[in-house]
Amino acid sequence: MSEKTAIRLENLSKTFGRGKKAVQALVNLDLEIQSGQVFGFLGPNGAGKTTTIRLLVDLIRPTKGAAFIYGQDVRRNPGVLRQVGALVEDATFYGYLNGRENLEVLARTAGNYCPKRIEALLEQVGLTGEANRRVSSYSTGMKQRLGIAGALLGDPKLLILDEPTNGLDPGGRQEMRVFIRGLAKQAGVTVFLSSHLLHEVEQVCDRVAIINHGEIVREGSVSDLLAEGQAQLRVQVSPQESALQVLQETWEVSVDGEWIIISAPPEESHLVVERLVTNDIHVHQVIVRKRSLEEFFIDATQEGVITQGSGGNMEDDHV
Repeated sequence: MSEKTAIRLENLSKTFGRGKKAVQALVNLDLEIQSGQVFGFLGPNGAGKTTTIRLLVDLIRPTKGAAFIYGQDVRRNPGVLRQVGALVEDATFYGYLNGRENLEVLARTAGNYCPKRIEALLEQVGLTGEANRRVSSYSTGMKQRLGIAGALLGDPKLLILDEPTNGLDPGGRQEMRVFIRGLAKQAGVTVFLSSHLLHEVEQVCDRVAIINHGEIVREGSVSDLLAEGQAQLRVQVSPQESALQVLQETWEVSVDGEWIIISAPPEESHLVVERLVTNDIHVHQVIVRKRSLEEFFIDATQEGVITQGSGGNMEDDHV
């Protein structure tokens, strides 16, 4: 296993309880994540995301299998966790201390106290102006920002984030996406990101894995996964009946109100327009509908409901 492999899960399994009350949270997980990536870990509630993260940072023991970080078995070589920063679930701090003081406590406890580093991180996560306020007065989003700063105190090679944009407003989520991409692109930090906000994952991650009922059901680059399946072209034309007759000679078509929906890839849009124009049909609009990560997620998990806030459906690009 090379240094290029940041995380490797081998046959990782976890069962809680015994006998009839036993619950199998993870089932033989195999996964490899290369260094320098932003990797998204997705799944419905109860799928096993947080259990996987807890195993990675040695908070619980696996029933079977092993988790490796930079080639080191986490259970046998816990020292490898010095290269890891983690924010697991909600950030928790001493409410009677201010933001800066909380980071100082974390840094001194870990033996990496550096005032300049603390000030730089407060600025990076947008809390310089709030550093002297007691954390008990912080919003959920501010606590989340402070949690990420705490996870970065040791200048880790690997950053593990569980719902990092929880509690942030839309502007804050955008800033966090840029921040996370910058960590990977400029600082070479590998980011393992668990989130239910699929639209955000689609924007920030290089690769994703989808877990359901404790098993990984799909894994790959975001672009490759979204390229699967047939894209759609939507055209608004007149007269519609004539257009239907012309188009259905080559493509599968259907009607949605004023729109004709054509099962064809985006690269065939010019052929569709050419066919219509040469048959004296007026083309008013052409839209390419791309598959979204949310749709892929629903298909992969066969779940009909997504947590609110997960993003839109198919994305439209006007041609």
